[in-house]
Amino acid sequence: MYEIECVFKGVVPMMWDRYVNPEEAAIGQQKRKGKKVTEAELRKETEAKLYKDRKGVYCPADNIRMMLIGNASRRGASIILGSEKEKNKGTMYKSICTGCIWVMGPTDPMKVYIEPKRTTFDDIDVRSANSTAGRGPAKKIIKKRPIITVPWSLAFTIQVTDDQIDQTFCRQLFEIAGLRCGVGAYGPTFGRCLIDKWKVQK
Repeated sequence: MYEIECVFKGVVPMMWDRYVNPEEAAIGQQKRKGKKVTEAELRKETEAKLYKDRKGVYCPADNIRMMLIGNASRRGASIILGSEKEKNKGTMYKSICTGCIWVMGPTDPMKVYIEPKRTTFDDIDVRSANSTAGRGPAKKIIKKRPIITVPWSLAFTIQVTDDQIDQTFCRQLFEIAGLRCGVGAYGPTFGRCLIDKWKVQK
């Protein structure tokens, strides 16, 4: 087993869209009752889509790891590398990322705090999106999502549990993840980043 100290440096703004249950949000109750929503309430609703605590705004460590693995809406770096650059190895690379590569924050293993430190978002992105809530066909809605503008960086530790996995292979995965997957929501339009530090600790 070995560890790698890594720093991602953002090249474009980062967007967040953490799920907020409208049933629990006062803003949602006001909308249903037809009350006018104030600018302060809209900011509060937007801020609720961030990951933040008393220390500041953070990225869940698992979000970085999922850049390697992927999900239904975005291919991970393992599939990109294993299908486009090294044919027919996507499934094998994905299983390596799932079982042998872990991302941890420096102070809290589950959180990677954004630097320079933020206590809230920098800007708001407003655009139309498809709503899949409820029954029937999808409807166009206007979504407001918080933006973290550049400069931003994320410092974290990568734990590789199998010494047979070469660090150059790991670096290639994280390079692809940064540029072609992106951190946060709506990547790679948002959240694209470069490796600014890569230090292997045996």
